[in-house]
Amino acid sequence: MEPARKKRIRRDPDTTRGLILDATEQVMVEEGYAAVSSRRIAQILGINAATVHYYYPTTDDLFLALHHRMMERQKGGLEAVLTAEAPLDALWKFQSEWDQSALGVEFIALSNHRKAIRPVLAEVTNAAREKQAVALDAVIALDRAIPLSPAAFTTILTAIARTLTNEERVGITHGHREVRDFVAWALRELAPRG
Repeated sequence: MEPARKKRIRRDPDTTRGLILDATEQVMVEEGYAAVSSRRIAQILGINAATVHYYYPTTDDLFLALHHRMMERQKGGLEAVLTAEAPLDALWKFQSEWDQSALGVEFIALSNHRKAIRPVLAEVTNAAREKQAVALDAVIALDRAIPLSPAAFTTILTAIARTLTNEERVGITHGHREVRDFVAWALRELAPRG
């Protein structure tokens, strides 16, 4: 008697691509970018590594596709943030969400070790940050005596969120409550008046 064969599940290509990116994001956030491999992703999804390579021929292709998806999500999130009742508070919440910030930290670390994808990540991220700054210019109430442009503001918020996330992932929390309190104060000070 032959052993029963596992029935293959056929998925449409877009669903398969999405599942591969979901698994890659999960591994990056939970274990770091270095844990990402076609075998690891295939294992999570119950498929073979060749299927991962069919959709993403190289690991760099996989990372770039995930980065693109992250940036598209950020773009959509930013649009929602800027139409919120308290856009600066919404921006901080958006920037400091753990998974998003953790993924951003992993992409920075990745770009230090995968030189081929560094220029792509830099170009896309610089363009996104410029869009954030332009959009923030309409909602931020900057006192021109304070040398803080919308570009500096969004960069500072991103940097603080990523630093806190990165440290909290390894158990470092000293001073974090105070930093969060300071950010809350700064957001109140910069909020549009009236």
